[in-house]
Amino acid sequence: MKNKFLAGIFAILVFTLMAGCTNDPDPDPDPNKGKTAPVLDWSKTAGYDSTEGDRILGKATAAFDGTNGRYQETVLGNFFMDALAEYARYVSGKTIDFALFNDAFIRSFTNLPAGEITNSIVSVNGTDTVVVSTFTGKQVRDIINGFVSSTSTGQWNRGCAIMVSKELSYTIDTSTTPPQATNIKVNGAPIDDAKEYRVAGGNFIGDNTTTGRFIPVLPDDKKEKLAPTRVGWAVAMYIIAKGTINPADYPVAGRITGIKPTL
Repeated sequence: MKNKFLAGIFAILVFTLMAGCTNDPDPDPDPNKGKTAPVLDWSKTAGYDSTEGDRILGKATAAFDGTNGRYQETVLGNFFMDALAEYARYVSGKTIDFALFNDAFIRSFTNLPAGEITNSIVSVNGTDTVVVSTFTGKQVRDIINGFVSSTSTGQWNRGCAIMVSKELSYTIDTSTTPPQATNIKVNGAPIDDAKEYRVAGGNFIGDNTTTGRFIPVLPDDKKEKLAPTRVGWAVAMYIIAKGTINPADYPVAGRITGIKPTL
């Protein structure tokens, strides 16, 4: 009986020790184990100078096409919009639900070639500045639809000119006159008209002061002007933080659907 008792005690001790060995943390853990390099390293942007036109910011693995971007989704437009959203998240330190911008981003800048990207890209959008605005879903709907439905002698004089970051999508319905923006979604869910969204954009939309049009005039507490301010700077700093950019990361995959206008 005594031997059986001792054997039982021994078995319990062995089981306990084995369990302890299984669950004990690594006595010398690798702090980088299981981690990958950050997708965006904003520390690289420290001391960034927008006047260094020949500075190499990063590299494009292939050409980014923005041809006809005034009228449809493009890889280059998607890249610019995602860059703007991420820059606003970094600088503001707050949630940014999505970015939207009028077609000025790619009105004259329609292609980014493969290879080294220099600081000359800061001129991509002239003097437009970055603004984070707090819009209701209803206001966002009105802005998108306002651009889509703008017409002149039966044509879209703004060319469906509202580009969006990857979180936002909409459909152009050309069965009506004027055309309408429908099926507006945020992260795949219908936009909530009553909800407030923090939106990265430019001063034309975010700091509008003209009444009587589809872009709302916001009170000061609903808009935040970021520094550095220029939209081109935001793109440049995003490239620095990412290092290498790949068109495959910004595919034409349904941000804007429907039929583009016949011009």
